[in-house]
Amino acid sequence: MSDDVGTIDESQMLGESDWEDEDLLSIDEASQRLASEISLLRASLEQVGDAVERDKLVTRLGALERVLQSVQAGPTPLASSWRAADGS
Repeated sequence: MSDDVGTIDESQMLGESDWEDEDLLSIDEASQRLASEISLLRASLEQVGDAVERDKLVTRLGALERVLQSVQAGPTPLASSWRAADGS
């Protein structure tokens, strides 16, 4: 048995890059999806009786709400400085 393992080029593994296939979200789209998920999570919290499961959902809800606030706040100063340095 040989220990020689061939390497696979990234383009062979992932295929050629095609930006038309990319699913990039705008800030508005991301906010809407997060708000929808938060709404569904709040509704499911009303129906959960198990304390452990409820705690998990409350933790997830808090995390989603923080992410939504972050997304709605827009790019961070670091991201803004990167864009300025990049010229975009």
